[in-house]
Amino acid sequence: MKKISAAFLLVFVSLSFMPSNRARAIIGHESDSTTDLAFGSAQPGARKCVREDLRIKEGETDAAMGGVRETPYIFTNISSSACTLEGYPALELLNQKGVVVRRATKQKSDEPKAAIILDPGKTAWFNLNYNSGGAGRMGKPCPTYPRLKIVAPGTTRAFVLRSDVSSCPRTDLQVSSIQSGAPQ
Repeated sequence: MKKISAAFLLVFVSLSFMPSNRARAIIGHESDSTTDLAFGSAQPGARKCVREDLRIKEGETDAAMGGVRETPYIFTNISSSACTLEGYPALELLNQKGVVVRRATKQKSDEPKAAIILDPGKTAWFNLNYNSGGAGRMGKPCPTYPRLKIVAPGTTRAFVLRSDVSSCPRTDLQVSSIQSGAPQ
């Protein structure tokens, strides 16, 4: 039994130093190109993303009854190396003059917030959830904000996007945590 254990250990150690993809696959280092650190890493020790690594675009807004809206925003890694995003982005609605009018809060979730490894060309996303007023809303229409400012988690420089977010005062304006892949 000791000989078998020693032989297995020797094979495992030998394979871990082999440069081939086959060896990495055998010992479990091969994985998806966008990976949650909680489930194994495609790029161990990948650095945190900086603004220059990323491009952002607005996805298609999903509208529900009562003015409830959900808009995904998708980050793409445009750099030549993997980087990580983790947590929640900061999002602010800006008026015509570029002044911050509202700040989004973090959406509560029971799911763990694992770091996302973003390989070159791959995407991660978050949702903006808000209310634009809807059937049965009384009073004047909710304001529409021409721009919004988004800061990716772990970065400091913002993206400023043109927007047509119409968000009612005293209603939820929340962002979800970063998720890997593309919005569902």
